[in-house]
Amino acid sequence: MLDLAKSPVAQKLRASAEKVGAGLTVLRALPKPPLDAVGPFVFLDHFGPAAPPAGGVPAHPHAGIEVVTYLIDGENDHRDSMGNVGAIKAGGAQWITSGRGMLHAEFPRGDANGLAHMAQLWARQPLALDDAAPAYHAIEADEVPQRAIERGRLRLLAGKLPDLFAVAGPVALAMPALLLHLTLEPGGEFAAPLDDSFEMGVYALAGVATLGATDIGRGELALLAPARSVAIVNHRATTLEALLLGGARAARPLMVRGPYVFNSAAAIERAQRDFVEGRMGRLDGVPF
Repeated sequence: MLDLAKSPVAQKLRASAEKVGAGLTVLRALPKPPLDAVGPFVFLDHFGPAAPPAGGVPAHPHAGIEVVTYLIDGENDHRDSMGNVGAIKAGGAQWITSGRGMLHAEFPRGDANGLAHMAQLWARQPLALDDAAPAYHAIEADEVPQRAIERGRLRLLAGKLPDLFAVAGPVALAMPALLLHLTLEPGGEFAAPLDDSFEMGVYALAGVATLGATDIGRGELALLAPARSVAIVNHRATTLEALLLGGARAARPLMVRGPYVFNSAAAIERAQRDFVEGRMGRLDGVPF
């Protein structure tokens, strides 16, 4: 058992391998009982680096969440029921506010070596957006604020770190949130102040992150104990890639049913009816 008086880590969990779409195998770090969310983030899937299957993730609905897909390597072709079509390339992201419901399809593509590497996170949207129209945003790599640190690099996707970045990340989630991609070379260290009212976690994309007395490796998620700061060290001989994520706590109870996340069974049932009856729009012959 961890001594929380000495360790910044409250829980450590390992992602499970899950199949999605037309044969993609992902590591799913959230939700992972007993942890149903980290701040507003209720879902975290991690794919690659690997060669993606051609079928991708065919048309499917979402409601009740904001969906962030971050491309580390490769690209992701996107189309949705709002009429948006395009490709998100390495270093960029797509951000969807699903509101009362929409459909999209995603087709990851490899880089010059045939490999793709990406993470998708869902954030519970505020109750006020549960009846709102959906919206889509494509974010180019050069729109993401970056900062070099000694033996490392930071990329701020969402939220604010005023001690390190003059501007906020371009993914302006409706719930207060922070999402940072951290790269540390061997011997690198990173420290930053945190809002101690936030729930925060660290997910290792590659390598091993050391937080106090706890190591987390690829596919592991550490929920941090409430704190005013975080410190991450790379003691290993390989590069560390990690996500620092979290924010304001999502309203409970959280109910996750497939692609829908709400706070009541009635809201989920309504979303499913809206999908089946075509009120979320149509895409690639779905729902008919």
